Amino acid sequence: MQDKLKILQVGLSDWSRELSLPDNMVWYHFFPHSRLALKKVMEMDRIFQFSAILVEDLALIPDLFMIEDKITPYTVFYNQDQQTQEADIEYFLKRHCAQPADMNDRSELVRLLSKALFRGQYGDKMTPIDMTVSPGFGGQICYNGYENLTLEGDFGPDFQPLVSFRYNVVASQANPVELWLEYEKEGDCQLRLRVCNIQEGSTAHIIHEAVFAEADMQEAMVLDHDDTSYLAVSLEAQGQGRLQIGALHQRLTRYHFGKYVLGGRILTDSRRQEINYFFYPGDLKPPLAVYFSGYRRAEGFEGFGMMRGMGTPFLLFSDPRVDGGMFYLGSQELESGIHQIIQEHLDLLGFTERDLILSGMSMGTYGAMYYGAGFRPRAIILAKPLSNLGTIAKRGRLRLPKVFPTALDLLHLHTGGKDEQHMEELDQRFWRRFKRADFSRTTFGISYMKEEDYDPTAYEDIVAALHSTDAKVISRGTSGRHNDDSTMTVAWFMNYYKMILEREFGRKK
Repeated sequence: MQDKLKILQVGLSDWSRELSLPDNMVWYHFFPHSRLALKKVMEMDRIFQFSAILVEDLALIPDLFMIEDKITPYTVFYNQDQQTQEADIEYFLKRHCAQPADMNDRSELVRLLSKALFRGQYGDKMTPIDMTVSPGFGGQICYNGYENLTLEGDFGPDFQPLVSFRYNVVASQANPVELWLEYEKEGDCQLRLRVCNIQEGSTAHIIHEAVFAEADMQEAMVLDHDDTSYLAVSLEAQGQGRLQIGALHQRLTRYHFGKYVLGGRILTDSRRQEINYFFYPGDLKPPLAVYFSGYRRAEGFEGFGMMRGMGTPFLLFSDPRVDGGMFYLGSQELESGIHQIIQEHLDLLGFTERDLILSGMSMGTYGAMYYGAGFRPRAIILAKPLSNLGTIAKRGRLRLPKVFPTALDLLHLHTGGKDEQHMEELDQRFWRRFKRADFSRTTFGISYMKEEDYDPTAYEDIVAALHSTDAKVISRGTSGRHNDDSTMTVAWFMNYYKMILEREFGRKK
């Protein structure tokens, strides 16, 4: 009972009487205007939160006002065929980030929710080092680190096996997965992805097989079967040209209800590169706090508990590219998209730039400063700041070997080269933007490492760039290298966040 999904359905008829409910669900049905009964059942069954609340008619939303403090954002699902002009109902939908759902096929909706409402999140990827090229391919082959696998030549008149992935993907009956392949191509070549489901406990018995053409790969490919199996994935090609094969991402799917978590979203550009983002409404009062994730190999979101504890609306960003992130740089399309997402959520909340705080740790500091330069934010809060990506790559050759080798992937991917001029170009990509920004009314809170080894001059460079402006800088140095004493830097980061919220926005915990 404790582990089962608790579903509340508000409507005239009880769906559970006409549907065969999944084994992992406990169903609660309430007629309209039974508010006291609803609260009483929650207390008797010790229900702290419902996994999902299904509302057939928007006019019934007021029945939920009494239990608003028990509702988790994105767990209210209402009939997508309905609209409302009632101000209190519109505010309820906005406050709880209610999701429209197709309620015409009730059985299918319940089936999807039974698999989409799991706890936690999971996502990972197979990078080019996990790919094996078919020995029958006679063209040019180049492994570009974690960046991509480049193949150029004649792939044949018909589709032929080209690349296989060395590891299988687990496809659970309870938690289906979805796949996303990064790739770019030139010439008249075509691709398709072949996925074979190998029966659990077997090494060769294929129980399902699917082929995804390029048209099918425009959206994430969901592998949804009622059995547990292992996915063997291979790439096939035909024609002539040049292919750049990036990572194959796999994540537990929530279908159209979110990515990684309910309400999670993914920004994708024409190069098929992704940035993940998630909005949490908090109390809908200023400020909007934006947090950029640090470098992490696991895909998904970090910092949710930390940011939720602030009480404010917040946005989480994470970068799943290469090995653990590309510092939120990318195509003009991708970078404009990140700026637009922040602006759209300011507009949604009715906030101005003065109601904006950007923040991050390590890799996330780069994103906070880089995109903060496109606004005039109230504050930018940083822990272990990094700003010179070209310098980090340069130090990785002799002074810092094997400590952060992915810096060389970043250098090549963002500049197309590996020479000193490309290192300088990558450094200046940040500083050109940062020095043009209007930080005249921005407070910087910076927790830095005194013996920073990744980017030794980052803190001094930031302070020097802000010296001639009216920006306020409050900082603290901690003894150690970049990856040392995270406890102290995180504690300062949190305390400074709370101080800004109290002094600038009157928020007290």
